[in-house]
Amino acid sequence: MFLAWKEIRYSKMKFLLIIGIITLITGLVLSISGLANGLSVDNASAIKNMAAETYIVEKSDTQQLERSNMTVEDLTSVKGGSPLGLKMVEIIHESEAVNISLFSLNTDSTFMPETQLKDKLAPYEVLADPGLKKEGFNVGDSFTYKDRTWKIKGFTDERFSYGHTPAMFTSSETWDDLHQDKLTYQAILLSDKDEVEAPPHLDTATKEDILANVPGYSAEQGSLNMMVIFLLIISAIVLATFFYVMTLQKLQHYGVLKAIGTKAVVLLRALFAQISILSILGIAAGNTLTYGLTLMIPKDVPFELSTQMILFNSALILLMAWIGSLLSFRSIMKVDPLEAIGGVK
Repeated sequence: MFLAWKEIRYSKMKFLLIIGIITLITGLVLSISGLANGLSVDNASAIKNMAAETYIVEKSDTQQLERSNMTVEDLTSVKGGSPLGLKMVEIIHESEAVNISLFSLNTDSTFMPETQLKDKLAPYEVLADPGLKKEGFNVGDSFTYKDRTWKIKGFTDERFSYGHTPAMFTSSETWDDLHQDKLTYQAILLSDKDEVEAPPHLDTATKEDILANVPGYSAEQGSLNMMVIFLLIISAIVLATFFYVMTLQKLQHYGVLKAIGTKAVVLLRALFAQISILSILGIAAGNTLTYGLTLMIPKDVPFELSTQMILFNSALILLMAWIGSLLSFRSIMKVDPLEAIGGVK
C-alpha cells in the first residue's frame, strides 16, 4: 500500500487519466443499465410485481396476455385460480386522452397490488400506477371510459405498467358489468409453479413465459444487456492495456527492488493495491457522475437505477479491473533483475 500510494502521489496526471477512463466506463455502464431497468419497469412491471407464478391462457404460439380470450366456462374448468382481465384502453382525464392498461382482479385475491388503502374497490373505482402522478392524476380524480365515470381510489405501492402504458386495477365485478355483451378474460392466475391440469384448448405458462412474450420486452432487454456485457469486456481490455503499459514503464524499478531483496509477492500486492485504489476512486466518481445525469434526465424517459443494481455493476467493473491486471502480474513475475537494470526487455 505504501509503494502504491507513493507512486500515485508522484505521478498525479497519469493516474488521474486512468481514473477518468474508469469514471466514464462506470457512468456508461450504469446509464445503460438504468435505461434497461427503466424500460423493463415501463414495459412489464405489472407482470414482474404481480404475485402470480403460473398463468392459464388461451392456447397459442405467442402466449401474449392481451391476445388471450377465455370464457366463463374456461374459468370453471380450472380449480383454484383467479380470473384476470386485461385491455389496453384510452381514457379521458381532464379533457385529455391517456393510454392505460386496464386490469381486473378479484379484490379478495392475493394478486391485487399492495396499497395503503384498507377498503375494497367499489364499482368503477381503480388503483392506479404511481407513475400516473407525473401526468397530473391524484387520489379522487375522475375519468371517463365507455361512457362511464371512473374514480381513482388510490395508488399502488410499487410500479405497475404494461406495454409502456401505466396500469389501473379494478374489481372483477366492474369488469363483468363493463363487458356484459361479450364477457371474456385473458388469464387464470395461480400463486405457485405446480403443474395444473388444464383443458386441451388452454396453455399453462410460467411468469417467465409471459414476461418473454410481452411485446418488445425480450428484444429491448436483450439488446441493452448485450451492450452492457460488451462494455464490461471492453473495459477489461482497456484497463489491461493501461496497467500493462504502466508496468512495462516500471520494469527497471521492479528489477531494482527485486535485486535488493524485495519479494515478488510484495510487488504484486503493491500493484494490486494501486489498481484497487484507482478503480474504486474511478467507480465512485462514475457513480457521482451518473447520479448527476439522472437529475437532468427528463421525467418521461424510462430510467431507473436501484441501489442493488449500482452495487452489482460497480462490483463487476472492479472485477474487470482486477482481471485486466493479470497481464501486469505476469510481467512482474517474469522480470529478471539483471536484465531490467540493464534496460533489456
